Amino acid sequence: MDNFTVTERELTLAQAEQRIYAEFKVLGLRLNTRTIGQKVVATHASVSTIDPERRARGAGKGYPPQANVGALYEALEHYLSDHCDTSSTELITPEYFSECPLFHDDTVLALIEKQKNTVIACRTYTNAIDQSPFYYPKALCSPGYPGTLFSADTTHCHSLQRYASNSGTAVGASYNEAVLHAINESIERDAVSLFLLQHFYYENRPPLRRIARLPDDDDLGRLWSDAESEIDAEIILVDISNEFLPRTFLAFSLASCTFPRVFGTGCSLMARHGAWRALTELVQMHHGASEHEVKHYLINAERHLTHFPRLLRCLRFDLHPLLNLCEQQFVALPTAHDERPLAEQINLLAEDLHRHGRTLGITQLHQTELGTTLVNVVIPGLERFFIVSSGNVVIPQARGRRLENPQGVPA
Repeated sequence: MDNFTVTERELTLAQAEQRIYAEFKVLGLRLNTRTIGQKVVATHASVSTIDPERRARGAGKGYPPQANVGALYEALEHYLSDHCDTSSTELITPEYFSECPLFHDDTVLALIEKQKNTVIACRTYTNAIDQSPFYYPKALCSPGYPGTLFSADTTHCHSLQRYASNSGTAVGASYNEAVLHAINESIERDAVSLFLLQHFYYENRPPLRRIARLPDDDDLGRLWSDAESEIDAEIILVDISNEFLPRTFLAFSLASCTFPRVFGTGCSLMARHGAWRALTELVQMHHGASEHEVKHYLINAERHLTHFPRLLRCLRFDLHPLLNLCEQQFVALPTAHDERPLAEQINLLAEDLHRHGRTLGITQLHQTELGTTLVNVVIPGLERFFIVSSGNVVIPQARGRRLENPQGVPA
């Protein structure tokens, strides 16, 4: 494992593992891990201190060495997010969001704008293009925020809670690692949102862009076969990319199941890496769905949406409309190319978002003495509808509502 390099990382796998154990030691964290699966696995990690309230969990995916390190970093991400956010907080009035052109179609902010004579706690973000600052509510970026309400925040955040997500929060062994992962995750979640809206909410039935099967002598083709062996079912991999530069993929299996059906997703400037993430996340979700806690979570999510048929369709992810009512288009995975430096990838993503009228904002939440960094990025106006997969009763925002007309093209 010593020389095993990892895509979109600046450390080798062995260096990353050494770093994370050093971080746990500095923080006084105790670690427990367990692995589900045989070849393509899911590793679950939990960290804790002597204080029972200071604990966190994470999950990793892929072949065992990758899954183990991934689980450790995700556990650290969640621990730092919950207990070590050292970013500053500003109190902002609702008028800021209604008057700033940056938020012209970020319609979830209307839930704040209509509350007069209030202030809301915000983080300060840096525009990746011109380095100018802007503010965005913590309540929308931290799902646990209403439970730890900033005392001076006078906004009623209950309605916002349904739309809160930690999407765009990421940890890395370096600042660039964290930022790149966070941007790709944000774009991925937007693509998932639009896919669910197109196929299940509005039932527009666009063609399903299926990735043509790769041979087993190809590394990704071998992973695909190993993933199918792991879950004992055929896996379909589809390209759900939107207008942005990176490619986003979604993987689901043909296994018989009780609803809701799980799926995996991945996004990257390197298409093969995005596909790798989607395939391994599907296996991770499949393994997780066999656990009592996850089964209960999925059943509860379905119960929450019982009275909302269109939302329930999105959660259930029925394969019949995808495979029988949509045109099936088989597309080749783009050819692999050398990976660009992480800073260059970040610049490419920021410039691409800017060309499409979107602003990338970045804030650093925490950085350790060893350089491990936690960040949060926001891209105002991207669709948040993917939260429906958690059983949240949500409606499409402005970007998603443009899909109601099948001839419409998302901005």
